[in-house]
Amino acid sequence: MINRIMLLIMLIFSVLLCSGCIEDTNANNSSETEISSNSEGLPNIVIIETNESSVNDNTLDVDSTIYADTVEDYDIAAANNAFGFDIYSIINNNDENVCFSPYSIFTAMAICYDGSEGSTKDQISNVFYYPLSKPVLEGSSKEMIDTINSNNGAYDLKTANALWVREDYPLNEQYTSTVKNYYGGMITPLDFAGQPGESRLIINSWVENKTNNKIKNLLAEGCFDGPAKLIITNAVYFNGTWLQEFKEADTRKRVFRLSDGQEKKVDTMYAIGTYSYGKDENAQILELPYRGDDISMYIILPSENNIEDFENEFTSNYYNALKNKLNSYEVKILLPKFTFKARAELNGPLQDMGIVDAFDSSDVADFSGISDTSGLSITEVVHQAYISVDEKGTEAAAATEIASYDSLPYYKYEFTADHPFMFFIEDKRTGCILFMGKVESPEYEEMS
Repeated sequence: MINRIMLLIMLIFSVLLCSGCIEDTNANNSSETEISSNSEGLPNIVIIETNESSVNDNTLDVDSTIYADTVEDYDIAAANNAFGFDIYSIINNNDENVCFSPYSIFTAMAICYDGSEGSTKDQISNVFYYPLSKPVLEGSSKEMIDTINSNNGAYDLKTANALWVREDYPLNEQYTSTVKNYYGGMITPLDFAGQPGESRLIINSWVENKTNNKIKNLLAEGCFDGPAKLIITNAVYFNGTWLQEFKEADTRKRVFRLSDGQEKKVDTMYAIGTYSYGKDENAQILELPYRGDDISMYIILPSENNIEDFENEFTSNYYNALKNKLNSYEVKILLPKFTFKARAELNGPLQDMGIVDAFDSSDVADFSGISDTSGLSITEVVHQAYISVDEKGTEAAAATEIASYDSLPYYKYEFTADHPFMFFIEDKRTGCILFMGKVESPEYEEMS
């Protein structure tokens, strides 16, 4: 019988979800991976192996990051952001919208990394820019979590971790202590086998509570039919209102040009005011701060209609260079409202980036720091995201169209997002990119 440790990693922005599994088995796997969905919408997994690495080593000084020996020497935000750009280049589909949370993936995998050893640890470190010194990552992660959870009441940003353990399954004491002390992880024993329905209800209720009821029934019926031993849930939730809200009465249908040249009319917001704005020969950048001024959305609008060439050259260094060009100006803004869901199966991308051993179930993966049980390996990492942007901010819904723009006041620059653009939601206190993505084709629907 195959013994399985399930690792469900949930990442939330409005609705942002990631799940993963760790499997305890000595069965051999094929060298190909396919991820499909069953009738319940849950992933069916076949494991992949690859030895290729496509990590962009130019985005960060890997040596100084991986070999940092103090919390002060380790820049966790820079590591997080570099990973975000690396994986974006792999999961990006040129003709589809993109949305994911590098911070949530980075943090959830940090909990796995803390239980890894040997070459498994080395490979995860290389891809995520984790320091080889686990205490450095633990201390840095705690500082980041404490900052995220210390908002000033003007917005709602919070993160939480929890481990749900089969009541007879032994975790290493050091590992559980680390999860509690550095990641704020609640550890709860449940009777997965004897009371699967109640276990599912308890976990789903925790998820709903931590995500303001945005995700319900995360675990489907039958999820404990196999011998699950451990479920890890990580939630990140953000709800913010613009510092300068758009007027709903000024929203109207305007033309948006897709990368392939097609045109569509979309609900487009309008404003004129003082904003942080910058540009170079390739792109414009606009900062839209949320109330409280700790969190901002940065919108990157390439000069060309087709965003593909720009994306291929856009790195974390270039992103920072564009931000350095920001200055306060009077700006006219035309920005489409957008709501969309995105899904990415991360098994293949993470292996392509160099995490190979962690997915090898034939006694190669080494997660002995989690439990003395042998043969633990990661079998699934799936990331799902939902984002909604409108006149109020990220969650308030409004649908109006009206007005013309006659007798406009003075403005120096115009930011007209009428073709594909990228967006970044960043915690300005730490410099950490919480969420990032691309709007290839804006769609909008009111949130319930």
